[in-house]
Amino acid sequence: MVFNEDKLINYFSKGKYYVPKEAMKKLNQLLFKELGEYCQICEEDRMICVLSPMCPRRILLKVRIQSGANKDDLPKFCYSQAVNNLKRYMKKLTTLYKPVDELVFNKDFIDIMFPKLYDKFVSYFNTDIDRIHQLIENSKVPAEKFDIYNLDNQIFQKIINQNKLIREGTFIYNITANLLLIWYEDAIFVSEFSDNSNLTICNAKYDVIVNLKIIEVVFQIYCAQYGIIGHSILDSENQISLEMKVPISEISQDLLKDDSSFFSDVIKFLQEFFSEIQISQDSDDFMRFSVIYQNVEHFLKRNKLKPLTYNSIESMIEKINGLKKKKIK
Repeated sequence: MVFNEDKLINYFSKGKYYVPKEAMKKLNQLLFKELGEYCQICEEDRMICVLSPMCPRRILLKVRIQSGANKDDLPKFCYSQAVNNLKRYMKKLTTLYKPVDELVFNKDFIDIMFPKLYDKFVSYFNTDIDRIHQLIENSKVPAEKFDIYNLDNQIFQKIINQNKLIREGTFIYNITANLLLIWYEDAIFVSEFSDNSNLTICNAKYDVIVNLKIIEVVFQIYCAQYGIIGHSILDSENQISLEMKVPISEISQDLLKDDSSFFSDVIKFLQEFFSEIQISQDSDDFMRFSVIYQNVEHFLKRNKLKPLTYNSIESMIEKINGLKKKKIK
């Protein structure tokens, strides 16, 4: 029987065996050494580093950052290319690759979205949010504030439909606690300003969301984008209730027929993530989809549930939006 890469991955990932502490220490030392040499070789040839980095999509930068590296610990030229690629993506220019779930430091992201405002962001972010809103409003940045407790869903449709009254490049932003969330061109960006993190996840898609507050804001943003009435309640530190409502008058009647598989397909999808699911019609003639999510790892594993990602939240709302009658252009 041949010992190969797949067998080693299987050994570590399944957790059936105890890995000796001494072995893990040695493996970590070897990995750290190999990582440093690997990145050094790539950086030494600028042409390779710019056009064809040795790690696809510069994924090892994310590994370093998630492992606790600060900016000075990163391969400087490689990181600068990642930031430059992000800038080009935001300006709709040709990019080497589309950044997805990419991590950059807050300063680099804020300098792209809110030029010259980073120092003031840091000064006021956790002490005077109103001051930050004023700074943004008085700047030339085409940003629209999004309040999840006082929703203006029309602004999303105006941006999507390129309304003449909307400035080109307009994006939506929300500030909640120590988080800045941005919606731009159907992409989500999340910056955390705290003692534990000064990072931004760019074009968040497939990363697991641990923070329930991020789930709440992302849920409300996607509800607004798709024109779904959404309600959310943070029940506890580890549980959130989400509700989506669609007027019965807007539902395609074909989907309500007995031979339609729409609801069974939706339920099957929801059962992958949520411990409780309820579908009902209320007295105000709305179809209601109510779900409860818990972000406790052992609870999810015990009940064979998947953790929520940005993409799974959007997919859920997109499926509910599929109830609506198709508009005739």
